[in-house]
Amino acid sequence: MNAVIYYFSGTGNSYAVAKDIADSINAETISIVATIHTEKVIKSADVVGIVFPDYHSDLPTIVKRFINRIGIFDEQYIFAVCTYGGKGPGLTMRYLKKLIKKRGGNLAGGFAVRMPYNYIVPTISFKQCAIEITLKEVSLEEQRKMFSDWNKKLEMITDFVNNRKEGVFETSAELLLKFIDLIKVKESVGKYIWLKMAGYTRHTSLSFSESRQLMDYGFHVNENCKSCGTCEKICPVSNITLLEGKPSWQHNCEQCFACLQWCPRSAIQFGKNTENNTRYHHPDVKASDLMI
Repeated sequence: MNAVIYYFSGTGNSYAVAKDIADSINAETISIVATIHTEKVIKSADVVGIVFPDYHSDLPTIVKRFINRIGIFDEQYIFAVCTYGGKGPGLTMRYLKKLIKKRGGNLAGGFAVRMPYNYIVPTISFKQCAIEITLKEVSLEEQRKMFSDWNKKLEMITDFVNNRKEGVFETSAELLLKFIDLIKVKESVGKYIWLKMAGYTRHTSLSFSESRQLMDYGFHVNENCKSCGTCEKICPVSNITLLEGKPSWQHNCEQCFACLQWCPRSAIQFGKNTENNTRYHHPDVKASDLMI
């Protein structure tokens, strides 16, 4: 079987999943980041897997752009896996199926894998009359449970792919999310709230998905920074440059939180309340694994 797994990962969850699947079906792995500057991605593999994190019940922008560039052949067997840290994957796999169909292909199956949460958590502070932002801490016990569950699910996905099965699309809260899409909540209220939390108060005509690149206004660095350059190297879209030894964000962000989570001194912050929060990246992944 000639197979390839394309992946996008910021803190290692999706990378670990992609590598495990590749080992199980004897596939090549290719980082989606490595294809950014390729005008058209063409790989004549019999089996194509796509692994990435779920973002707000949707695909990361970099993955959407990748799908629009990838060369898809009618006879290819395509499957996908998204990792998520919240309640569920939402409609992510439905959206992906539509994108692939527009490219002339067929998504045979889409799976969702729960992994430790690695993003910000907004909470309403009635005392401060404001929305406060923190990082969600997942206990080591919870993490071990998720990794154990993934090992069991890996067997199911491997069997699904090896036997060329079709028709499984794991989703959550479908009716609610379809209604939210219908009345365009994300494009109005959602975009306004998330950008405001990041400190971006100007108007933008970008869609909710595309506007995530402006959320890097919320990042800043404290006195713990020793100018090691990890953030600059780990950023998948080269959105960080060092100015006088300190990171500067260029507003082309993917919101993968690799810079914050991989900083060896926890110097990078988002908003005002993340300094004392525990950082997370997948325990079996090294920063160098994700530096392309």
